[in-house]
Amino acid sequence: MTKKLYTVTIRGGHSATGVDYHESFVVAESPNEAYGLVRDFLEERNICFIDERELDSITLLAEASRYPRCKKLLFGVEEI
Repeated sequence: MTKKLYTVTIRGGHSATGVDYHESFVVAESPNEAYGLVRDFLEERNICFIDERELDSITLLAEASRYPRCKKLLFGVEEI
């Protein structure tokens, strides 16, 4: 499968002084995998309340493909 760059936004995770977990950038093959990586990271470290870890949105930013459907190229991973 093709690696893609996603923005994963959760319901909470805002911080004015530390790491802002609200929005993360993830390289994954699918939106489900991207959210799973973020959620697993937060759960393993017990970061945010459970309801704040819920998915708000996922946006496809770029693709490691010669002709990406999203019209943006992703470099530094396989393919292309």
